[in-house]
Amino acid sequence: MRGSPQAPDTVGRMRRRFALALLGLCGLLAGCASTVAGNGQPAANATKPGAASASPKGSGTPDDSGRQTLSCGGSKISPAGSPYCFTMPTGFQDVSSSVTVDASIGKEKYRSAVAVSSRDLIIISVYALRSDTDTISDDTLEGELTQVLRELSQQGFTFDSTTADKTDVDGARSFGYHASQRSTGLESDVYFVFRGRNELQVNCQWKDKESDVNRGCKSVLDTLQFKSVK
Repeated sequence: MRGSPQAPDTVGRMRRRFALALLGLCGLLAGCASTVAGNGQPAANATKPGAASASPKGSGTPDDSGRQTLSCGGSKISPAGSPYCFTMPTGFQDVSSSVTVDASIGKEKYRSAVAVSSRDLIIISVYALRSDTDTISDDTLEGELTQVLRELSQQGFTFDSTTADKTDVDGARSFGYHASQRSTGLESDVYFVFRGRNELQVNCQWKDKESDVNRGCKSVLDTLQFKSVK
C-alpha cells in the first residue's frame, strides 16, 4: 500500500453518530462504553490517551476465569501497558499512531488500527469501566446493546439483526453485530468484548475491500489476547 491512507469526513460523521447513541451503555456500566464505527485519519504504533473461533454462550452469569498474561506471537501489536495484543494480519499496515477520531465517549485507554486502505480497516479500542462486567449477565448486557441499536437505526444505520452473535473471544464474552449505512456505503462488523472492568471493541469496517477486511478481522479475533482487569 502506498503512503498513508487518508480517511474522508464521512467516516468521522459515521463514528460521531455511533458515539452519541452509545451513551445508553453508561447507565448500566457507570463508566460509558464508547464509540463503535469509523475512524479519523489513518496516516504506525498504537497510541495511548489511549469471524473468531466461537462457542455459544448462555444467558446466565459468565464463567470466564480471565487471562493474567499476554503471549501473542509473530508480528504483534500491543500498546505499552495495554491489556491486549494481537498478531498483525497479513497484508495490513499498522496505522495506529495516525488514527484520529472526531468523537469519543468515556475513557478510551488504548487504541490500535490496521488498514489495507483509507476506508478498509480494523480498529481495536479499550475502555475502562467502573463496574465489573463479569458480574453482569449476558441477557442484561445484550438488552442494553439492543437499545443502542434501536437508537442507531433511527439515525440511518441498518442492522442485519438486533440479536447479538454471542461468541467467545479469548474466552471473554463477545457480542457481535453487522451495521451498514447507505449514505456512506460503509459496512462494519462490530464486536463488543467484555472482561472484568474493561470493554474492548473490534470494529472491522470496509468500503471496497470486503474480503480483505473479513480475512483480517478473523485473524485479529483469532489471535487477540485480552487480560482481565478487576
